[in-house]
Amino acid sequence: MAPAASDAVARFATEAERSEWDALVAANPGGGEVWMGDAYLGVKRREGRYRDRRVIVERTAAPPVAVGVLAKRVPLLGEWWHLPAGPAGEDPEAVLAVSAAVAALARRSGAFLLKIEPRLAPAARPAIRAAGYRETVRIIPNPSTVLVDVATEAAPGTPEADRELLAGLGKKARNAITRAARDGIVASRVPAKEENCAAFVRLLQETAEGRFVLRSERYYREFWQSFSRSGDGQLFLAHRPGADGAPVLVAGAFAMGLGAKTTYKDGASVRAKTAYGASHALQWEVLRWANARGATVHDLCGAPPSDRADDREHPLFGVGQFKRSFQPVITDYAGAYDLPLRRRAYALWTRLGDRIARRASLALQKDPYY
Repeated sequence: MAPAASDAVARFATEAERSEWDALVAANPGGGEVWMGDAYLGVKRREGRYRDRRVIVERTAAPPVAVGVLAKRVPLLGEWWHLPAGPAGEDPEAVLAVSAAVAALARRSGAFLLKIEPRLAPAARPAIRAAGYRETVRIIPNPSTVLVDVATEAAPGTPEADRELLAGLGKKARNAITRAARDGIVASRVPAKEENCAAFVRLLQETAEGRFVLRSERYYREFWQSFSRSGDGQLFLAHRPGADGAPVLVAGAFAMGLGAKTTYKDGASVRAKTAYGASHALQWEVLRWANARGATVHDLCGAPPSDRADDREHPLFGVGQFKRSFQPVITDYAGAYDLPLRRRAYALWTRLGDRIARRASLALQKDPYY
């Protein structure tokens, strides 16, 4: 079943629109998503595995919507189009109308598949399925997440704003931040220069310890440095005093932002008791940075679904407990979906192509996302 027709029409962005892309994305319903911003699309394009499309969906009775697209070429089948964390819309009906317009453009451009990940509540799932979409594996890593309000009445970036922001956090987070400061742990915003990136990658590798797959050091360095150069990202490192007085790295994080939203991207910390509170101190510095740049919401990017928040068997249980110490509510999204645009090509892709692509990417590039 195809999505219902609407007055929404999609076209490729003009050069002028591409030059102000982030402003257009930030003006989307919901405030825009960094995953559709210029910096993220640019990083994925420079990887050499994706083509970067910028699409404008014009609507008769509502403002236009800017849609970032990552397109992947599949030999013999054509392209599949991925809309990371999108498309945007005021409600499920609007999202599906925008998606239908993009699907029509994708089909005319030779695509056989459209992948969407709308920021809709789970209640929208029946409507999405009824429009012909099929549930699929997510790509953007937060189908459930914790959102922290970082807006303050006090001027952003001031001591007054810091006090207001801290008072709004959960008691456990506040206590851990205070404990870390008392123990001499210092979290700082640092430039994404080679030595800082290398130190953070080593910490990520120590944290992973075979429990999850990491991308290449080159990928992380390119990602962090690209976002830092454009002013859309910030690297953070936390240190504690060592036995000889020299600082010892105990935690690291990278955050990115677009418009009124910021997002936690990468993080790692040591597990030593002497570093208790380091991750909280680091995330506190991220929240201060988010507030200072004028954000109103910070996405901690990933948690168990709300109905499994207290399930100790869930692989994200510990992560969820940490993030919920800042703000207890988990936000669930509807999930990720495929819309077949050419039935035979899509059938071949789902039976064979997708599986081969994932295995090859994991084996050759240590990247499960191909």
